[in-house]
Order: sequence, then structure tokens, then C-alpha cells
Amino acid sequence: MSRKQGKLTLSVLTILVALLVGMFTAGPTFASVNHSATSKSSTPKVSATKGKPVNGTMHSANMNSLPKESLAAALTKAPRQLPIRMAHANKNGASTNKNAPVNKSPIAASGASKSVITGFQGMADSATICPYFGGCQPPDMALATSSSLVLQGVNTSYAFYNTSGHLVLGPINDVNWYGVPPLPNNCDPAGPFLSDPRAFYDPNTGLFWTATLQVEAAAFGVGVNCPNLSLYWIANINPKTGVMHVYSFDMTLGGTVGAGADYTQFGFNKDVVSFTGNMFDFTTGNYDFAEALFVNKHRMEQGKPVTAVPFTQLGGTSTSGSTVFFDTVQPVETITPVSTDPGVEYLINSFNMNGDLFGDDCFLTACQGFIVWAYEPSNQTLGGTLILSQSPNPNYIVPPNADQPGCIQCVETIDTRITGTPVYSVGGGQGLITFSLDTGVNNGGAFFPSVVPGILWGQVQVTNFPGNPVIPLGNLYQSGYVSFAGDQAASFGAEMQDKNGNVFMVFDTMSSNLNPSIMIASRSKSTPLGSLSNFHFVIKGPSATFDSRWGDYEAASYTGFSSNHVWVASQYSISGDWTTFIAQVS
Repeated sequence: MSRKQGKLTLSVLTILVALLVGMFTAGPTFASVNHSATSKSSTPKVSATKGKPVNGTMHSANMNSLPKESLAAALTKAPRQLPIRMAHANKNGASTNKNAPVNKSPIAASGASKSVITGFQGMADSATICPYFGGCQPPDMALATSSSLVLQGVNTSYAFYNTSGHLVLGPINDVNWYGVPPLPNNCDPAGPFLSDPRAFYDPNTGLFWTATLQVEAAAFGVGVNCPNLSLYWIANINPKTGVMHVYSFDMTLGGTVGAGADYTQFGFNKDVVSFTGNMFDFTTGNYDFAEALFVNKHRMEQGKPVTAVPFTQLGGTSTSGSTVFFDTVQPVETITPVSTDPGVEYLINSFNMNGDLFGDDCFLTACQGFIVWAYEPSNQTLGGTLILSQSPNPNYIVPPNADQPGCIQCVETIDTRITGTPVYSVGGGQGLITFSLDTGVNNGGAFFPSVVPGILWGQVQVTNFPGNPVIPLGNLYQSGYVSFAGDQAASFGAEMQDKNGNVFMVFDTMSSNLNPSIMIASRSKSTPLGSLSNFHFVIKGPSATFDSRWGDYEAASYTGFSSNHVWVASQYSISGDWTTFIAQVS
């Protein structure tokens, strides 16, 4: 593959300025860290490689004329696991890792009943919802809500509901949703493979957006007899007219990148739509680097031809001088009025597959820090900044899998990537990016160290430093751990902030005494920094699951500045398999 484009390398001075900003902003204190940034011998650098522009293909359709799926058919076989590349599929030792961060005040293992929440059943696993495999695991979750409509995506279908839960449109299979053409020579009799839906609602335009990956590659275990293919499918939908403008983008950048994209990541601001993927080599199946593309949002809204600006090899130079390629560089949903839009599209990543910039691998030793990126559409540049808080820093490490009744550590949690789509909002009076990730947490249980699956959530306060490229300046405004006593797990958090600065987080939970269930937590602007409260069950699962895969991400959505409601979507277990629930939580 070609890696000969010019490289953008950010200066040490700029990084130091960003760190100084963080040093002078108040935030909570955290315990049990392995080291602080002040002990490092040098300052890491962040970089990305700009590629040649890539044209998207486009067609228009009307969602009201798309073929609907029949009523959900029974599973034709045991649900197949959808492909995902994880940093550490083998988590042996994660439950006793002495380097896991400590939460000295875990939440009591909860037996509370379901709270009073407006919600309804979404899609469930079936041979029609997941036709490629005749049933699939996990669901993944896409959600976009206006004041009157709810759009849900799961692998591998989309459906519209009204806010009372009445099915308005669908379910519609991904292949029909995007109008994906047949594969050449019927190389895969099951048809094109699409997965990992994301969605958002743009409160400034009233349009709904969806994104889904298509991949055909032997290294991914799908389309094994087909030519290697990696496409991003993106659609925007006018719910009043039903008109959809559908685009596809070649993630191989015209064949110059010999890798396919995994794990859909999708965000926007007033001017830009951004999408990123974790790129895995078509030949070896090994991870290469993160790839990010940026497209003119206004032209996409109008169904006009567009050209994407790509960046590859998003990474950094560690304190030892080695190169670290990042993964899961999540574009941010910018949920602000146009007048307060930051003018750049932000992205954020934690450290994961290749460890952090200080020599930690996130598996045996805990990682620290985050990278915030800013794409400037006026000059098509991408700049990044390392974010560290005061010493000591919150850290994170690969969690063990979750327990459920009758089964110990058998339900997936994932690694230390940010899973749910991060959100930028000024609802709290300042520009904040809200995010979370899975981590092992030592809850001080009877068997020391007692490490359970938990969540590290946080908010980064961010502004821009003028230059070429524009460098975001940021500090970790606040963060905290969500973990329970006993063996109860917390995983796959997804957050949303409203215009009043209230933050809501949905997440999955289960234990040896609790079937896979859905919970929420929240905080107001006046809540002490680093704290979440109001932990409630959205719904408690009536059965354990026979699925080993869960997540891989949940979703939260915002209805707009006049209605000011937050909705969430997640899954729970019923009759041994996943089904979903969609709820209004504010």
C-alpha cells in the first residue's frame, strides 16, 4: 500500500501549551495510577498523513418506496458472531490485574426495580433482521431521534418509529436501505455484507443520517471468494419527503490502502461529515492504522457530488521514540446551535490496540491520556493534541468479560476503545466533549485484587489554537469511574448532553445474579465534578443469554433545542438472545 503522502507533525511547543492549559483548570482527584506525566523524559508528538482526495458515488431514493422486511422470522441457526477485531480477545488475568485502577466507592450491587421511563421495544434478533447469517450477535446500536420520530439501526437493519413506539417504516435491510449493488458473479451467495450501523439526527436541519460499513474480504471471514472491497455507505434522509441522498466511499482510497475498515465511527458539525475506520490488512488480517475522511456536509444534504479528504496513519511518537498507530478515532456529534458551532470537526480517541505514548500496553499495564483532533474545513488540515489531567491521571486497562447467571466471564465487554459516539455540547456553558470507555476496575472486593468490568467516563474542555493546522487545546475537565460491588459489570456506555448541561449515560449491566440488563445514570450541571448519580434500571433482562458477544456499542440521541429530550437504546436478554429497548430518559 502507498504511504508516501506528506506527514503533518505537530510541534512539541504546541503540545506543551495544551498540557499547561490542563494544569491550570480545576478537576477531581483520582487514585491508583502507575505514573504521572511529569515523570516522562520527553513529550510525545501526534501526527496524521494526508492522502489524495477521493470522490464519493451518489444516488437518490425515497425511503417510502424501499422494500420492507417481512415479519421477523425465527432464527434459522445459532446467531453468528459478526466480525470485530479486538485488541485482546484473550482476557486471561484481567480479573486479577494488580494494575487496574481502583474505585474506592463502588456502587452497591443493585436489586432496584425498573424506573418509570417512557420507552418501547425495538428490533430483536431474527433471520430477517440479520439475514446474512440468519441471526447475528451482537446487535450494535444506532439511534437518531427528533421530537416526533425515532430511527433505530441494528445489525443489519433500520426502522423508523414514532415516539409512542408505533412502527412507521421498516424494518429495511441495509442492502435495500443503501441500494447496494449485487456482488460480481454472485461471489458470495449470501449477498453483500454490511454491518455496524451508526446514526444521528441533526437538530439544525431536521435531517436524519445513517452510516454502515460494507466489507468483502477473506481476512474478515466474509465474501471470501469476492474481490477485496471496503466501502462506507452514508445516507441523509428528509423525513417529510422521504428523499434519501445515498453516498458510498472507497476506504481503500482507490486501492492505495491495502486494508479494509472495521468498526463504523461517524460524526458531524455544521459544515462537515466525518467518518473513520480501523483498517485491517487484507493479506495478513493485522491492524494497520486508523483512517479518517471528511466531506462537505452541505453538498451531501443537497445530493450533490462530493469529494472526501482522507487522512491515514493517525498516530504519535512515544516518549521512547517509537511510532504508535491509534485505533477507534471517534468523530464527535456536534450538538449545538449553528451560532455556537466550534467551526471545526472534533475527534477523540483513547489508547488501545498498540498501547499509549508512555510505553503502557493497556492490557498488562494501564494506559492514560486521550488524543483530541480538530479538522479545519477551510484549509483541509487535521491537528491533534495529547490530553492529560492533573497528576495523578485517571487510567484504564482491558476489562475482564462479564459474569451472568450460570456463567463466569463469558459475556464480551470489549477493550479500551471509546465505543459510543462522543458528543460536543455547550449546554454546560462551555465547549465539552463527553465520552466513555470500558475498563477493568478494582472494586476492593473479597478477593484482592477484585477487578470487574467498569466504565471510565469523562468530559474534555476544548478550544482551538490558531495555526495551520488548527490545534485543539484541551484539558480533562472531569471524569470518573462507574463500577459496582461484587461481580456486577458495567459496560458499553453511551452519553448525551442536553442544552441545560444535564448528562445522561446508558450502559449494560449483568452479574452472576443479574441477567443482561439496561441501566442509566445522569448528572446535572451543579452535580459535583466527577460524579454520576440517579442510577436506574431501564429494563431488567428476564433470562441469561447464550450470546457471547454483546455491545459492541450503545447509542444516545438528542431531539433538538426546543424539545430538549434525550433518548437511549441498548439491548437486554430474553429467551437467551438479544432484544432491544428504546427509552426517553429526559
